[in-house]
Amino acid sequence: MRRKNFTRKEIEILKRIADNPIFKNFVPLPEYVNKVPISLQEIARKVCDYYEIDKLDFFSHRREKTLIQARRDYCHLAKKHTRHSTFLIGLALGKDHSTVLYHLKEQPTHIDRIEIE
Repeated sequence: MRRKNFTRKEIEILKRIADNPIFKNFVPLPEYVNKVPISLQEIARKVCDYYEIDKLDFFSHRREKTLIQARRDYCHLAKKHTRHSTFLIGLALGKDHSTVLYHLKEQPTHIDRIEIE
């Protein structure tokens, strides 16, 4: 990366800014780690691993209690960790967006135990 050569006028402006009492006790913000956003597929894999269910069962139309709880936790995690709309979350789940809205109204069961980085 090339370093910019400042003109005299720019150097004077920078010195005046540095001498300003507002900036005397300035502490820069810490550098935050840029997190790579997690995908919906990765969330589905982690939910399936936690509930010890097969992905085919997770995406099926069966309505067993554990599958419903897994789908509910998936919807909550997807809404929390991504910026996807309910339409896209439902599309990834193989369901309608109204199903996602229904799951988001209900309390998640094990959302705090599923580890998402």
